[in-house]
Amino acid sequence: MDQSIVGQILEKQVLSVAKAVEDKLDEQIAALDRLDPDDIEALRERRILQMRRAAERRAKWRALGHGEYGEVPEKEFFAAAKASDRLVCHFYRDNWPCKK
Repeated sequence: MDQSIVGQILEKQVLSVAKAVEDKLDEQIAALDRLDPDDIEALRERRILQMRRAAERRAKWRALGHGEYGEVPEKEFFAAAKASDRLVCHFYRDNWPCKK
């Protein structure tokens, strides 16, 4: 294909994507403009509730030891694993042959 044709096709595609993004943004701005004070207060309350729940979740994770690196004895491993939804672990041995 000729370079000018490829450039024109590319330009049309970029313009159509930019137009779609701009239209979506215009719709969101229009929706925000239509909000009355009661709607804004409801959004504020909902956001405050989300922030409180996130803070509680972070506090619970800290209490469970999230974000800390430590050694857990073999017998306590499953209890630690069951206490959290996610777990990162690193298994190792003290008796590596290269340590001799």
